[in-house]
Amino acid sequence: MKKRLALIFGFAIILCSLIACGESNNTGTLANTTPQTQSTSAAAAHFKVGDVVKVGGTWQVTVNSVKTSQGDDISQPAAGNIYVVIDVTVKNISSKEQDISSLLNFTYKAADGTQGQTAILTTGVSPAPDGKIEAGDLDKGDLVYEVPAAQKKGTLSFQADIISDGETVWDISF
Repeated sequence: MKKRLALIFGFAIILCSLIACGESNNTGTLANTTPQTQSTSAAAAHFKVGDVVKVGGTWQVTVNSVKTSQGDDISQPAAGNIYVVIDVTVKNISSKEQDISSLLNFTYKAADGTQGQTAILTTGVSPAPDGKIEAGDLDKGDLVYEVPAAQKKGTLSFQADIISDGETVWDISF
């Protein structure tokens, strides 16, 4: 009996390693690998605005641009804060339909560690990428966060699989 359990356990370990069982697919790799766009080092693993990043076998994510906003007729940031508007493109590179959520998959943190609060603007922005994306299709939109105005740098994190460890990170400055 012990021999059979050991054999089954060993087979499970081999099978698991072959299919990357338990391995996070949240850490991205640079998809546009021309020398002038290489922005990461082995230690840092952060990307920059404009980098096309492959995250696992599911997503290709690009941070297209970053701008700030003082708000609109309906929404204004609290005193001392500003809105950071991050234009992103997400492409489903898998063979199946996938779900994307701007609230669950993306997080912004200012340089001091303050987490940006998701905000809604009604003018001057595109709807955030949310919903179902067919295999091979893409969605483009703006992520809006309220952050301290004095914090001119931060990071945008993307987790393709919210139940796995790891994340793909872009350095953001404005």
